[in-house]
Amino acid sequence: MSDFHFSRPKLPRQVLTVLFAGFVLFGVGATGLTLSVANGKADAIADMRHTIARAEARTAPAQPSGETSEHFYKGTTPQLAQAALQTDLQTLAEAHDIAVEVMRADEIEQMDGMVRLNLTMTAVVPEAELGGFLQSVSGREPILVVEDLSLRRARASRSGSDRRVAMTMKLYGLLPR
Repeated sequence: MSDFHFSRPKLPRQVLTVLFAGFVLFGVGATGLTLSVANGKADAIADMRHTIARAEARTAPAQPSGETSEHFYKGTTPQLAQAALQTDLQTLAEAHDIAVEVMRADEIEQMDGMVRLNLTMTAVVPEAELGGFLQSVSGREPILVVEDLSLRRARASRSGSDRRVAMTMKLYGLLPR
């Protein structure tokens, strides 16, 4: 018989256990990496679909003549649409603590396929609210176009120490014919 004896009889079992554990860890890591790449690609595809949907919405064809876009005022007559414009501007002014002195509906003009609803507003604006108000007007739906804006320092009020600006603004909205 053989005289050979293992000096460390548990060594082959330990080597096999370490190799098995290594293969398991490698498999888990490879699976995790594959899932991570797949999720990243799915997120990229979702982002592309969102970008495509936004681009399609911006380049959508004009609506049929029976329907109106949210970019324009609506009304059965130009006078009613101009009244809606005045109401919208008054609401916007109140939201920014603006004291409207005069709001005048100017002449309604016929343009190429549109009706121009002119309006002039004279108001006193707290200096801190001026930027926010102008930003609200520029981001408004239906669209408001500021044609002329005149600013000057308002007389100091006795009751408050905050600075105020006198503003005269000529603007218009559009109504499809």
